[in-house]
Amino acid sequence: MAKITTEEIFVAAHTVLREKGFEKVRLADVARQLGISHAALYKHFASKDDLFDSMIRQWLDEVDNPVLEDAIRAPKQERVVALHDWLHALVYARQEAFSADPEMMAYYEEMLAKQNDLLNPRLRLFAASVEKIMGWDTFKHQRGLTIMLAFTYFYHPFFADKWDDNLFQTLYESTWLEMLPIIQQNLDLDVKKDD
Repeated sequence: MAKITTEEIFVAAHTVLREKGFEKVRLADVARQLGISHAALYKHFASKDDLFDSMIRQWLDEVDNPVLEDAIRAPKQERVVALHDWLHALVYARQEAFSADPEMMAYYEEMLAKQNDLLNPRLRLFAASVEKIMGWDTFKHQRGLTIMLAFTYFYHPFFADKWDDNLFQTLYESTWLEMLPIIQQNLDLDVKKDD
C-alpha cells in the first residue's frame, strides 16, 4: 500500500469530523476512512487531539496567510487607508472561511476556549502585521494588539453568530471611526519623530 500523506489524513479526518462532530470522532474512524489500520495512523499522529490540532493550524494558515502576506509597510500618507483595508480583508477572509466550514470553526472555537491565553500566537501575528503596515515599532506590538483587540468582535469565532447582522458593516465602520483618532495620533507622533 502506498504511503499515506498528511494531507490525505487531514481530508479523511475532515470528512469524519463533518459526519460525526469532534466529540464523537475517534482515530479509528479516521483510519477506517483511509483504509488503514488504527496502528498505522498512530505512526503519524499520537492522539486525536494531536491530529486535529495539526489540522486546525494548517486550515488557519490557509485562511490567514494570504492576508498576513498582504501586510506590507505602506507609505506614510497611505497607512491609515492601508490599515483599514487590511483589517477589512482579514475580517471577511475569516468570516467567509468560517461560514464555509462550520465544523472546523466549531473545533477552533472549542480549542480557543480551552486555552487560557487571550494573546495567542495568531493574535500576535495580526498585531505584528498592524505594526508593519503602520510603520510602528512598539514593545511587544502594544499598538497593534490594541487595534486587534478593538476589532475582535469582527474576526474571532466566538462572535460568529453576530456576523449575519444587517448592521455588521455599520458597526465595523463605527469601530474604525472610534479608533481613528488613536491611529492618527500615533501616526502624527511617528511623523514628527521621523522629521
